[in-house]
Amino acid sequence: MKPSVTKLLDYYYPFQSDGYRYLDGTYPFYQWIRESIDLPNAVVLNVGAGPTAKEKERRLKGQVKRLVGTDPDVIVLQNKDLDEAYVNDGIQLPFPDASFDAIYSDWVIEHVEKPDEFLKEVYRVLKPNGVYLFRTANWWHYVTLIAAFTPHWFHKLVANRARGMTQESHDPWLTFYRMNTPSAIRQKTQQAGFKQCEVRLFESHPSYLLFNPLAFRVGVLYERLVNKFNWLARFRHTIYVKLIK
Repeated sequence: MKPSVTKLLDYYYPFQSDGYRYLDGTYPFYQWIRESIDLPNAVVLNVGAGPTAKEKERRLKGQVKRLVGTDPDVIVLQNKDLDEAYVNDGIQLPFPDASFDAIYSDWVIEHVEKPDEFLKEVYRVLKPNGVYLFRTANWWHYVTLIAAFTPHWFHKLVANRARGMTQESHDPWLTFYRMNTPSAIRQKTQQAGFKQCEVRLFESHPSYLLFNPLAFRVGVLYERLVNKFNWLARFRHTIYVKLIK
């Protein structure tokens, strides 16, 4: 990341007392997870767990009774935050019916090719009145639209660079965006059988524009506008969802 961009990032989105930047979207999502489950007694499944999370807020091991994770990538077997890890095909979950009190997915739904089948599996392994929470990208955001209409080789070439990530970072996973609007989420989750669906929209700091100070300033202006006016909420980048079986 260029020093000029770092300076702008620190000015517009300074670190808070909790260690997260102002308008970082990770903290509110994981707080919502913690508030929604009976932490010490909950058996929890992380669908799309991937590698060990860097942020401490994303680590639930030791706070819940048992934390299980699945992912199509074998990297999940190296995830130190899990009590148990399994490699799956991205759809089928290798567990009996009603196995979990809570399930969550973080930046996973955009990578799901068959969301109807995916939701049915989540519903199947969730206990009655259990919760499923996920965070995903909003189709109507400029970053998602660009990603949706560009090929995967382009994502591999520029995505990590645009976010200021190191060369050692994992390449972007393939995306489909088959359930990435509030209306599509409500429709498909209702069809899957979930009885309640709560959707929240949030715009965080412009993490995809860290490659250039001018682009970053434009991103800041966009963030300020869509967060200030509720009628622009549909254009915020991040969708948080809480479902109840």
